[in-house]
Amino acid sequence: MDAGTTGADEPIRVLHVDDDESFGELAGTYLERVDDAIDVATVTTTTAALDRLDDADCVVSDYDMPAQNGIEFLETVRERYPDLPFVLFTGKGSEEIASEAISAGVTDYLQKEAGTEQYTVLANRVRNAVERRRSERALAERNRRLSTLISNLPGMVYRCRNEPEWPMEFVGGECERLTGHTADALEAGDVVWGDDVIHPEDSGEMWPTVQAAIDGGEPFEVTYRIRTRNGNTKHVWERGRGITDADGDLHAIEGFITDVTQQRERRRRLERASERFEALFEHSPDMVNIHDAEGTIVDANQRFCEELGYSPEALVGKSVWDVDTTTDREAVLAMEAGMDRGDLRRFEAEFERADGSTFPVEVHLTQLEVGGERQFLAISRDVSAREEREAELRRLKRQYETVFENAQDGLVLLEVREDGDDVEFVYRQLNPAHEAMSGLDADELRGQTEAEAFDESLRGQTAAYHRECYERREPVEFEETFEFPAGDVVVSGTISPVVVDGEVTHLVAVTRDVTEFKERERALRRERDRLDEFADILSHDLRNPLNVATGNLEVAREHRDSDRLEAVADAHDRMRTLVDDVLTLAPQGRTATDLDSIALDPAAERAWATVETEDASLVAESSLTVRADDGRLGRLLENLFRNSVEHGGSDATVRVGALEDADGFYVADDGPGISEGDRERVFEYGYSTAAGGTGLGLSIVAELADAHGWDVAVTGSDAGGARFDVKGVELVE
Repeated sequence: MDAGTTGADEPIRVLHVDDDESFGELAGTYLERVDDAIDVATVTTTTAALDRLDDADCVVSDYDMPAQNGIEFLETVRERYPDLPFVLFTGKGSEEIASEAISAGVTDYLQKEAGTEQYTVLANRVRNAVERRRSERALAERNRRLSTLISNLPGMVYRCRNEPEWPMEFVGGECERLTGHTADALEAGDVVWGDDVIHPEDSGEMWPTVQAAIDGGEPFEVTYRIRTRNGNTKHVWERGRGITDADGDLHAIEGFITDVTQQRERRRRLERASERFEALFEHSPDMVNIHDAEGTIVDANQRFCEELGYSPEALVGKSVWDVDTTTDREAVLAMEAGMDRGDLRRFEAEFERADGSTFPVEVHLTQLEVGGERQFLAISRDVSAREEREAELRRLKRQYETVFENAQDGLVLLEVREDGDDVEFVYRQLNPAHEAMSGLDADELRGQTEAEAFDESLRGQTAAYHRECYERREPVEFEETFEFPAGDVVVSGTISPVVVDGEVTHLVAVTRDVTEFKERERALRRERDRLDEFADILSHDLRNPLNVATGNLEVAREHRDSDRLEAVADAHDRMRTLVDDVLTLAPQGRTATDLDSIALDPAAERAWATVETEDASLVAESSLTVRADDGRLGRLLENLFRNSVEHGGSDATVRVGALEDADGFYVADDGPGISEGDRERVFEYGYSTAAGGTGLGLSIVAELADAHGWDVAVTGSDAGGARFDVKGVELVE
């Protein structure tokens, strides 16, 4: 039922009502065949037809039908659709029926006849009726739109004769609001536009300006003053053009006139402020441009030009989208369209320089009224450095979150909340390691103070350390057994303050569960005590009888020389060596803490002097000074020297030198060396390849090195013997 265009291809939906179904289908077939645009829907009752009127452009109805005749059906249709085309197509024609149909508002009347030509006539009648209705409705819609447009214009529209007095033939819009005179008064000639409305001082300039535009076939624009009915003066802007016929003869002038008094006042105020604005504009440290509602740059300050690499002349007239190539143009235009004067908007963009390089900016946009025109002041600032800082902050935040969530130690973040002299510590974050250790739930604890979260016992423990850190404004270390929900836990940790602008804003606690470590420490202490007791037994209860036995053996050998006595002496020596090695090994597990700066070569010579070296020789050429425990370093060297002499022979050459690829030294000999298969085992307790060896010498070396935090490894020497590399040594320059 919509009114549309009247094009030949526009579909025409015909509702055909005829109680003779076969005739209805036949008529529909012929109508669609005659006119491709016609689409026929056939029904056999008026009741069915009433349900389908909404989809019809035209109704074709029989007259003689059972329930309602065609006239009665027409009257029903007219009650609902007064202008719907209705063609009475009847086989029972008469002047009386035709007259009655016309009275009822029938669109057309056609009597059924024999042959198919009647369907061509019917199709033409239908098309004419539908197109006429569509044209009428389209014309009505155009008139409505024109009327709405005129009524909403901020001024008046007119049609006048091209004469110096500008006599009006038609006036519409806000004529009375603009002039104080009614449209009727102007159209009747009671008020003459040129004589009674235009200001006398401006009327002389109007005529030549308008005539020049008309002669050139161009529209004209003029601004002038008018006098209103109550004597006020207004400035108006007029745009119009001459209306000619097909022969080019001028018939009238049509145009639009609007009040621009306020715009002119605003323009004057803007002009007075322009000097102040110009100074700020040109000397701003930020990039500034002014553009109109379409995005055309009308002005740009020197900083804007310099940053983008354009001259002012090159920038003015460009579109802001030539500079800002990434922002959604339609989104910005929509945003600007919704702005009022003085409104502020902020967004981020990316500017492109003349050389093609780009940089990020932050844009602050303000809507202005300049001479009655909407314009926009855009202040832009290069935020490259800020974005780099923000990117770095985001990277650090991700790193912090990764470290926080995956740290093996417990981490706790507390906010310091001050209220006068009172201070509270509010839990903000706990990492999974601290949750697992304590049994506390980070989500439940978040936002709670210690008083809200813990019982008195646990609150007292944590609050004391938190307050101490807050008051001292420096890290506080602690080790204490806490009564957590997960049970009693020995915690070792550090609480550090976060100071911002001189104020402690947060505390960060790093915690570690050392319960098992403490238990192992106590067990090791007990084992160490037992080892010390064992060493005392060796030192006193075994060494003393051994010394007595050795003394008696020496007396016996003075009276009798025997191979058996020699074997006993060798056994005594082996027992004494074993006791000495055990006594040396017993305290070595303890970390070396009494460190001095020791020249390595003299230390090696002192150690060499304590070892039975027979004809072996020492070459000490390291020139190193190391940080070490003097006694333990000496015993380490003694055991390495003893190993070299025992395995390298009585004439072995032993060298002490500096490592080339690491901080440390080596001890090398020219003996048979140690096979690669045995190198991993030589530091094991009891391992020895020498007859009568204790298997403890190199174990002692490993223990002494470990006590210093050194690493020791065995390789082959340049002379084909064994070489022991000691690495991780702190050297003294």
